[in-house]
Amino acid sequence: MNSLEPLVLVVSGEPLASSLVIARGMRQQHASVIKLVRKHAETLGRFGPLGFEIRKGKSLPQGGFAKSTEYAMLNERQAALLISLMRNTDDVIEFKAGLIAEFYRMRDALSQRTQNLYQQLQALVAEEIGTQVRASFGSRLMLERKRAIPDLKTRRERLEQEIQPALQLH
Repeated sequence: MNSLEPLVLVVSGEPLASSLVIARGMRQQHASVIKLVRKHAETLGRFGPLGFEIRKGKSLPQGGFAKSTEYAMLNERQAALLISLMRNTDDVIEFKAGLIAEFYRMRDALSQRTQNLYQQLQALVAEEIGTQVRASFGSRLMLERKRAIPDLKTRRERLEQEIQPALQLH
């Protein structure tokens, strides 16, 4: 496993942590962590669907691949519940604090991005209204508006598409 792997990844607009990262941070065997996930799957499922993925094993020098690893992708609440079920040592407590802080940081970053997109959309709507008002003053300004409409429409569609995935999280 890559030691530079981030604690939290954004997948489809949602911050997630893998059971592999949690196991490494807790200094536990991944088999123990995934067993705990399966044991408490029903409870973890209260906080959203549990996602399981399979990581292909490394290629072997003699050919073929090492055994694949199944791991869980957990949202913030699921990860918090899972780590609360584990025994506390100084290292574990430090990792728990770091993981929770990273979820908050990631959520704040996603929120800032969404707010920025809304601000851009509001500015675009104001610009569009401004061209409508100017167009009412004369034919030359009306022609300028007519030329600006395709660009305004394209920019608005792009912003709305970027905002839409964020809306599904709420």
